[in-house]
Amino acid sequence: MADLRVLIVDDEESTVAICKFALQRLGMEVETALTASEALAKVRQEAFDLAVVDWLLPDGSGMALFRMMREHLPQLVGILITGQNVADTNREALEAGFWAFLPKPFTISEFQATVERAAAYIRAIRERERLELMMSLSEVAQQIATSLELEEVLQRILHVALQQARADKVSIMLVDQSTSPPRLRLVAAEGLSPDLLSIEVPVGEGIAGQVVITGAPLLINAQTIHQFSPSALHYQGAGSALCLPLKVGNRVVGVLNLTRLTYDRPFSESDIRLYLVLAAQAALAIENAQLHQKIREGYIAALASFCKFAETLMPYRQGHSIRVGIYAKRLAEVVGLDKQEAEQLRIAALMQDLGLLKVPKEVLMKPGRLTDDEWQLVKQHPIWSLEIVDPPAVLTETIEAAVKHHHERFDGSGYPDGLKGEQIPLPARLLAVADTFDALCSERPYRPAYSTEQALEEMRKVAGSQLDPDLADAFIQSVVDGGNS
Repeated sequence: MADLRVLIVDDEESTVAICKFALQRLGMEVETALTASEALAKVRQEAFDLAVVDWLLPDGSGMALFRMMREHLPQLVGILITGQNVADTNREALEAGFWAFLPKPFTISEFQATVERAAAYIRAIRERERLELMMSLSEVAQQIATSLELEEVLQRILHVALQQARADKVSIMLVDQSTSPPRLRLVAAEGLSPDLLSIEVPVGEGIAGQVVITGAPLLINAQTIHQFSPSALHYQGAGSALCLPLKVGNRVVGVLNLTRLTYDRPFSESDIRLYLVLAAQAALAIENAQLHQKIREGYIAALASFCKFAETLMPYRQGHSIRVGIYAKRLAEVVGLDKQEAEQLRIAALMQDLGLLKVPKEVLMKPGRLTDDEWQLVKQHPIWSLEIVDPPAVLTETIEAAVKHHHERFDGSGYPDGLKGEQIPLPARLLAVADTFDALCSERPYRPAYSTEQALEEMRKVAGSQLDPDLADAFIQSVVDGGNS
């Protein structure tokens, strides 16, 4: 396939025919126009690398035409053909943005030599841009893999693709092997219309499905679109698109779709190798995040089972951790935390009190006031909880902060570190509110359970001393508005 597209604009049909033939002999793809209006119409619909323009056209000057062409194709390189005074023409051509000019009359060899010099310049600029972009892509793509959270990884890939590939639309589709036959599901996208966000297709169908089967990238632009079904591509008049396999070894785990809506910088064959760098890093990051997610889900399931077992040893606490997790997650969503952080609070609730297993049962079940020594034992349980739950697959910064500090008090009289006010991490303040509510609504060896109304009234009393007053108010209002079940 030709790597350069040339537009020849001249009102002399014989000159156009000869020039077109000469450039086709050099392996270039050539379009022609006899008037300025015809040339401008083509530039608005297609991308060109080089324009060879006559000085004077039936409906305007070549100078004015080239300026208008560059408004649509800023990277367009121009050669001006003229029979005017050489010195004056040279100056005006440079001012208009032409790269070179060719005085009439000229021979075919002179014409080819001038165009080849322009082509060498265009290729050199392209190569420099690609090298710069390759270095940038390699560095940025590696940063994608610094996260092990799948949702965050997907969003980073979208962001990098939009910025580095200068794409207008980006989507990621992953292979779901749990279905029969396997299906390709859209999991993240930017720039797509809402009716396309639920796309899923059997592997092997559609453009993306073909890429999964073959493991080879596909380029869709003005030159290749005739090979594809626009409905299968959801092409929607886009300028160009790349469908890249996300491969881990020889296994395709999904596809990365990049679309540019304009014609000024369409994707080309030479872009495929460049953006496969991004696709390779993206695939590894997704694979690592999915593996991390599976390990984490397995560990959390085991943790939930262990939590239930632990609560059987403390009958008054049965179901406490699960309920606290539900309340904490709901409160986190109410105050605007994202879905991932809210879920981490639910997990933190499962492990917050596991350290109580190291406290003697007679201390936990004591109906009266604890001695100083007994109280010191109880105050160690947040630290012991973190020691019991060690794997980094579970202990995120949010979870660790919530577990360690959920017994700090807003006035600074809590434990283990005596933090005060906003010194207490937000996850811990959120968990403390949820924990307090469920503790009040649960029976204890030393008192009966409070009703919901009594618990909320008690929380109002301790807001500002024990609890963050703003978070306590938000929780109370959410219970009043929606109930506590």
